[in-house]
Amino acid sequence: MEFNDFLKLLRRKTQTIVAILLVVTMMAILVSLTQPLKYGVSSRLLVTQNSDNTDAYSLSRSNEYLGNLLATVVYSGSFYDKVLNSKYNVDKNYFAGEYSKQLKRWNKTVLTKTKQDTGIIEINIYHTKVAEARKIALAVNDILINSNQDYHGGKNVEISIIDQPLASSYPVKPNLLVNSAMAFIVAFLFSLFYIYVFPEDKYSLYLFGKKNVKNKKRKKVKSNLGEISIKSDLEYEEIPNLQENIDTEEELKGNISNIIR
Repeated sequence: MEFNDFLKLLRRKTQTIVAILLVVTMMAILVSLTQPLKYGVSSRLLVTQNSDNTDAYSLSRSNEYLGNLLATVVYSGSFYDKVLNSKYNVDKNYFAGEYSKQLKRWNKTVLTKTKQDTGIIEINIYHTKVAEARKIALAVNDILINSNQDYHGGKNVEISIIDQPLASSYPVKPNLLVNSAMAFIVAFLFSLFYIYVFPEDKYSLYLFGKKNVKNKKRKKVKSNLGEISIKSDLEYEEIPNLQENIDTEEELKGNISNIIR
């Protein structure tokens, strides 16, 4: 299919594209609204090492490595156990069920990020209750600061808080704007694929019904039939005139033949 033909197809299938966009986007919003609303608490930690015999570049790379390592360790079962058994009285009922399900929920509760070449760890906690999210954030920071040596073999490693846990005023999950935007993009690409694979009118989707289109086609057909009937009437009117001309020529021929005789 050439590009110009595809543009014509886009104009002809506008309602199909819009219908797919609306349906998919609305479904994404409805699915997002069925999920529990969660608040977020974020904090940042800095990993540093005290070493006089190491150059600055190697020290920076080492801090980055330790930051990535500790950010990954937060998702582990041993770290999760320490959070539940910490002094911050984290609600254990929120993580009820089998241990595998508890870890699955824990991995949805915590999110860690690291910034390259800095040794900075960003800790994000998501919970349906702001107070519980703050407790978990404090427990995570406390364990990383005071028990980080359990997860690495480095020496003179220090972790300090550069941003205290800060809670959001409104729920941050699910993110309706992001989910809607992603659904819109996916729906648009799918609609282009749909009309390309199924260009026939029988596969078209209509937002305002198909009656208007049919009525327009019927009007055009009726108008064409009217033109045809008018033209046919003119042709029938012209036929007698032709016959009169033929009779006149025959009379002239008869008169000429009589004179010659």
